[in-house]
Amino acid sequence: MKKKQTSSPSISLDIISYQLKEIHSEVCKNSRDIESLKTQVAMGKGGIKAVFVIGTFIGIVIAVIKNMKF
Repeated sequence: MKKKQTSSPSISLDIISYQLKEIHSEVCKNSRDIESLKTQVAMGKGGIKAVFVIGTFIGIVIAVIKNMKF
């Protein structure tokens, strides 16, 4: 029968603490990346709206010019 190896509780706690710190830093990095992506998506949506408004305006101007010719 093999004996179970027991490690020092302080070493195990140090390893767990280190791993938790690493996880925390990764979560913080991911949060910053998500905020950056949200900003980029918002700018993309704003750009699409601007293109739509400008296209509509140009379409109205062209329609008015065509209808004004007698």
